[in-house]
Amino acid sequence: MKLLKLALPFRSSGNLLLRNFTNQRAGKALITVPKIEIADGQILYLLMSIYIHGETLYARTIVRGQPAKNHVRVYDRVRSEMESLGLCVKPLGGGMMDVNEAARTMKIYGKCKTFGRANHYKTMEIMKESENYKNFNITMER
Repeated sequence: MKLLKLALPFRSSGNLLLRNFTNQRAGKALITVPKIEIADGQILYLLMSIYIHGETLYARTIVRGQPAKNHVRVYDRVRSEMESLGLCVKPLGGGMMDVNEAARTMKIYGKCKTFGRANHYKTMEIMKESENYKNFNITMER
């Protein structure tokens, strides 16, 4: 019992050190996570916000897409990937994309039944900012 009373004051400083270390690791991950990861072909995509737990002010918006049965599978894959980096994920909506890298075209359309319709205009702007997709002919449907 006496040992517990002696260790109690050090617990709070230990927690603070651990939290700072974790936030630094997550902060580096937040900066280095690629904004876009999509596959070629007809895919389901999600527009998501990633952030450090409790610090939503410093969130980044990312686009993730892959061939899948539903948007939940895309979300689960991204969530597990981000959790391993110490980041939280919030889906902002989803839709579909037809990506043809050979013809350098992309069509953004549709909506997600689970997470709602993504802001396709914002998705298009993120894609145009990217070095890989800035020369693509990107169209969207409302």
